[in-house]
Amino acid sequence: MTTDGTGPAPPDDPASHPPADPLAATDRADLDRLDGLSGRSDLAELVGAEATLGTVVRVRGTGDLIVSLPVLIGFHPRDSLLLVGFGGPNGRRVGLTIRVDLPRPDDVGCVCADAVGALATDAPAGAAVVVVHGGVAGAPGPYRTDVAAAVQAMLVEAGIEPQVLVWAAGTGRGDRWACFDLPGQRCGCTGVLPDPSATPAAAAAVRRGAVVLPDRAALRDVLAAGDETTLRRRAGLRAAELDRAGAHAAGGDPGPGRTAEYLELVRRCLDDAARCRLVVDDGTVLGFCAAFDVPAVRDAAVRHCLGPDAPHAEQLWAALSRSMPAPESAGPAALLAVCALLRGDGALAAIAVERALDASPGHQLAEIMAAMLRRMAGPVALRRLLERAYGESQR
Repeated sequence: MTTDGTGPAPPDDPASHPPADPLAATDRADLDRLDGLSGRSDLAELVGAEATLGTVVRVRGTGDLIVSLPVLIGFHPRDSLLLVGFGGPNGRRVGLTIRVDLPRPDDVGCVCADAVGALATDAPAGAAVVVVHGGVAGAPGPYRTDVAAAVQAMLVEAGIEPQVLVWAAGTGRGDRWACFDLPGQRCGCTGVLPDPSATPAAAAAVRRGAVVLPDRAALRDVLAAGDETTLRRRAGLRAAELDRAGAHAAGGDPGPGRTAEYLELVRRCLDDAARCRLVVDDGTVLGFCAAFDVPAVRDAAVRHCLGPDAPHAEQLWAALSRSMPAPESAGPAALLAVCALLRGDGALAAIAVERALDASPGHQLAEIMAAMLRRMAGPVALRRLLERAYGESQR
């Protein structure tokens, strides 16, 4: 990893003046340091399993654990290293789940150290290590023993018991798996994965309406921008609106009356999302383009992510990120990342951050979210940071 000597602005949204001293000096130093780390292509997916599955789900055996991984991260991983932490009163509760791309041989040490360091922030008693790699057709696994051995040693050094060290060709029905032949685990266990749809984790996912996608690319498609012709038309309408309003319209103070109108737009769309009747048309898009120019509206939007309206806010931000032209789409995409990570969906948060930074490189809230993901910080750390910066949740 390399550093470039730069750091993000304080944790507010674009062009907004931050609240007075929103972060402690140590937190700010952490973000300054993390902003120079490896780029967005290296973002790790992480979820808090307790937030998504609940504590009632029981995983029976290694095969069930492996086929439950897509439920935890939202898609079927390929060529991945996954760490699943275990803790709780009995040491069996699934905690933080970390996924990173399998590293090149020269990068095994630093990538595994980052993953173990992130897992350690959840203070697990033990962990499962799963290497997903298809290998070579006709050749038996396991593959990438170098990765498993490195993680095993680092977990022990961190005081975390490596309870399972296993390779799997994939996470679907019929895929082969085998335990790594490593010190402390020379059991020789092998097997074939069961039908994922028959597992307790899959049943829990169905009950809460979750969808497991085939791969990370499919997750990116969920947030794909809308029709190009429509986006170009809306970009033209936005440009014409700015021309009529004058050069200083964007980012200026519209006054209390217009700010109240924008806040009411947000409130009305949240209510529509809650009632499953949200429609994002040209008028809605232009309204939010103007609304997100106002610092008070951006602050209120973040507070909606922290409060009881968060599920409806996430739906609204997702719709707007697909429907608004660049660079304005960066705002809702960054807010979507906030909502996703707050509920433990790091995979969606990472994709949303990519969308935001593609639309508007240097977008401040998106950069803060990128730093949090590189730090592999979970929902609790993000909520604490945002509550310090923005105060109480918005109702």
